[in-house]
Amino acid sequence: MSTFINRLDFGDKIYVYLQSGDILTIPYSYTKKILGAKKEELLEYRLIGEGIGVHFEKIDEDISLKGIIAYKLNHDLQAS
Repeated sequence: MSTFINRLDFGDKIYVYLQSGDILTIPYSYTKKILGAKKEELLEYRLIGEGIGVHFEKIDEDISLKGIIAYKLNHDLQAS
């Protein structure tokens, strides 16, 4: 079963809401462009590839669900 990104929310972290109902979080330091962006710039995003990724219009940055999952696995394993 595949899942896709449904939407993003921005708080103390970036919340990635998946169609499966799961929520992943990534820090703003996930990429240099995201870290340097203003919240207003991040709010202008669109889902790409029917939800396999996100394009941030104002900062010209793309992130993928595959990359987010790899990041989470790598960082969660290091933390344990």
